[in-house]
Amino acid sequence: MKANAKQVKLTIDGREITVDESLTILEAARQNGITIPTLCHHPALSNWGGCRLCVVEVDKSPKLVASCVMPVRAGMEVVTENEVITASRRLTLELLFAERNHNCMFCPQSGACELQQMAYALQMDHLTVSQSFKAFPTDTTGEYMTVDHNRCILCGRCVRACQEIAGCHVLGFHHRGPKSIIGFDLLEQRENSGCVSCGACLQVCPTGAISNRYRTHYSVKGQPTDRDTIASVCAGCGLLCPTQSVVRDNQLIEVKGFLAGNGRPDRGQLCHLGRFEVLKTPADRLHTPMIKDGHGRWHARTWQQCLDLTIQRLKEIKQKQGGGALFGFASGSLSNETLLLFKEFMVDGWDAAGVDTLDGDHFRALSAGNQGLPAEVSWKQIAAADMVLLVGADLRQSHPMLVSLLRRAYLEKALPVAVIGTMAGTDLFGAEYLPVEDERLPATLSDLAARIAVGDKGASPRQDTLAGIAARFIAANAPLILAGRHLTAPRAAAALKDLFKIARTKQPAAGQNALIAFLKPSVNSAAAWRLGVAPPQPPTQAGRGGLLILNDEGARALEALRGLGAAPDFLVVISPYRTQVLAEVAHVLLPRPLWLEEDGSYTSMDGAEIVYKPRVLEPPHGIKPTWEILRELFKSIESPYADSRWEDVRAKADRLLAASRFVETE
Repeated sequence: MKANAKQVKLTIDGREITVDESLTILEAARQNGITIPTLCHHPALSNWGGCRLCVVEVDKSPKLVASCVMPVRAGMEVVTENEVITASRRLTLELLFAERNHNCMFCPQSGACELQQMAYALQMDHLTVSQSFKAFPTDTTGEYMTVDHNRCILCGRCVRACQEIAGCHVLGFHHRGPKSIIGFDLLEQRENSGCVSCGACLQVCPTGAISNRYRTHYSVKGQPTDRDTIASVCAGCGLLCPTQSVVRDNQLIEVKGFLAGNGRPDRGQLCHLGRFEVLKTPADRLHTPMIKDGHGRWHARTWQQCLDLTIQRLKEIKQKQGGGALFGFASGSLSNETLLLFKEFMVDGWDAAGVDTLDGDHFRALSAGNQGLPAEVSWKQIAAADMVLLVGADLRQSHPMLVSLLRRAYLEKALPVAVIGTMAGTDLFGAEYLPVEDERLPATLSDLAARIAVGDKGASPRQDTLAGIAARFIAANAPLILAGRHLTAPRAAAALKDLFKIARTKQPAAGQNALIAFLKPSVNSAAAWRLGVAPPQPPTQAGRGGLLILNDEGARALEALRGLGAAPDFLVVISPYRTQVLAEVAHVLLPRPLWLEEDGSYTSMDGAEIVYKPRVLEPPHGIKPTWEILRELFKSIESPYADSRWEDVRAKADRLLAASRFVETE
C-alpha cells in the first residue's frame, strides 16, 4: 500500500467499499472481510496470477480475471461468487489434482494443506477429467527437507520466496509443459545445490511438495484447529529472530517466521537453527535430580535431598576455606534474569571468589583490545552498508541468517563483501574470499591495516586479494565490519587491535569503532558481559573448593574446568542435559528446562535492545524453572532473593542493562 494513495470506491458482491487505488481486487476484498480463494498468492510475496483460482467477474464481463493481479479502479463492480466462477474454479482445481499425484491419505501435509482445503470448500470428491499423472523424482538428499515433485502444483510460491525473502535465487522452473519441474540451481540435487536450508520455501508451499524431515507424528494428527501458535523468539544465536511456534499437546510441530513483515532486514526468514534444529530430540536429557555416591554411581533423588546436600557442602567449604573457595560458571545462552540471579547468588549470597561465563575469555580479549567493551553497530546495518568486511567467522556455523542477508544484498544491490578467515562451503555470492587460518589472522589484518592507512587503492583485486579488499574498504562510505569469535579469542589479541585501527580510519573523530558488529559466541553473551558475569581477570586459581556450573554447553564447561587446573572438591551442575564429561567429575546434577521451556529476556548482540522471549513448551513434569532453582538455593542464606518475584528480577536486569547500554552511532 502506497502512502497518500488516492481513495477509490468500488462494489464487491453488492457492497460498496472505499480503498486505496494501489490495491488489487484480492487485497481490497480481504481488507473488508470478503473471502476469495487463492493458491499461488501469498501476502509476503509478489503477485503472480498463475493458479487462476482467485478469478472474479468484473463489470459483468464474460471473461473472468485473476483478482490477485487486477488493480481496483473507481466504479468497478466485482462479483466473487456465482455459478460460472465456481465452475471455473472447480475445473482448475480438478486439473491440478489430475496432473500429479495428490493422494491425501499418504501425504505428510494432510490436514494442513491448502490444496486439500480448497477441494473441501468446492466439495470435490472425485475427478471429472482424465488423470495424466507421470511419476516425478523425489529429492531426499537434504538433511532438513524432502522435495516431492509429484505433489507440486507449480504455483511458484517457493521460487518467489527463495528470491524475494531468502535472496538466494536457488529455486527455478525447468522444462516446459507437462514436464515442468521446480529444481535447485541447474537441476542439481538438494545436497549439491546452493540452498542454505532456511526453509522459506517450506513455509509458503501450499501442498506437501516440500516437507519437513524432522516433523513429529503430531504434524499429521488432528486438524490445524487443534493446534496453538505461540509468538516467541529464537534463542539459537544473537540475532533473536521472531518466531511462530506451532504446538499441540505440548509437542513442537513446526516453527515459522513472520513472513508477512516484521520490520527487520531478515523479512521474517528463519535459518536452519531456528526452524529445524529445535525439532530434534535432545540427547541425554536430564529428567530428575541426581546424586553420585562414593563409588561413582548416580542415583535419582528428590529435589529437597539434592538441594539440602548442595547447601550443606557449600556451607562446609565456606566455613573451612572461606568464600574464595567457591566459584560459578554460567552459559552465555541463559536469559538476562537467570544471569543476574546466578551472579548475585554466588557473589553477594555466598561471598564466592566470583563468577564467569563459559565464553568469558572472548569478553576479556575484546575488552582488553579496546580498554573496555567497544560501542558497536547492529548487524541490521547490513541493509544500509555499501561494503561488508567479514573477519574470523564461519557464518554457516554461527549465524546462518547472515549468509542469506549478504547473498540478497549482493544480488539486489551488488553489495561488495570481503571474507577473511575460513568458511565452510561457498555460501556467499560474489565475495572476495581470502582463506586465512586462525593463527595467520594477526599478520593478515596487520597487512590490511597498513594498506588502508596509506590509501592503497591502486592494486587490482585479480592480482592481490588483500589489496582489492583494502581498496573496496577505502572507497566505501558506509562500510560494516562483522567480526566473529575467531577474532575475539585470546590468541587473536594483535588481530583485534588492527581491526580497531581499520575501523578508526573511517571514524577518526568519534573514536568509538562504531563500524563493527561483533558476532558473540553465545546468544546472550552481550548481556552476560554487561551484567558483569564475566570478570576482567581469568579465574585461574579460584573455585577449587566448590563449584556450581549453570550451562547448556558441555564442551565449554569442560574447558572451564581444565582452566582451573584441578577438579573441585564439590561440583554441582544445573543443566538440561546429562553431559558425560561433566557427569564424570560432578557430584550433583540438577535438571533445568530447555530455552524453549522457560520465559526470559535476551539482549541483542550490540547490547542496544532487550527482547522478551515467552516459553513455547512446558518443561517435563518435575523440572523446575531455572530461576526457581536459584531462589531455593537463596533461602539457605537468608537473602532477599529467597522471596523474589520473577517480575522484580526482570525489572532489575532491565535497569542494569539499560545503564550499560551503548548508544548506536551513525
